[in-house]
Amino acid sequence: MAGKKILYVDDERSLALLGADLLEEFNHQVECAFDGEEALQKFQQQNDFFDLVITDVSMPGMSGLELAQKIYTISPTTPVILCSGHMLTMQDKGMEKTNVVDVLLKTEVCTKLPEMIDAL
Repeated sequence: MAGKKILYVDDERSLALLGADLLEEFNHQVECAFDGEEALQKFQQQNDFFDLVITDVSMPGMSGLELAQKIYTISPTTPVILCSGHMLTMQDKGMEKTNVVDVLLKTEVCTKLPEMIDAL
């Protein structure tokens, strides 16, 4: 089965690269961005390329939720998974103007993310 084309966003470079390595082992094509602005620029340039965006919530400049809102205006069908160091719920303020399909604690990325992606 062919993998998904994923934009993985985290301002902590090592975490973004670790996430990319993990997902590439599951045959996904992963491109990293290291802040919200860079991710938005990559998405705007190739929005028909990405099947999924995975983004950290807390980043300087543009938060992951703000990024999800901007992606929604460009491509309302592209799913977004938010990763956070603290508990976040789908009911948090601002979620209604996104296509966020799930919220994941950063500590669960290695154990839960691959099956989340398979379920999309």
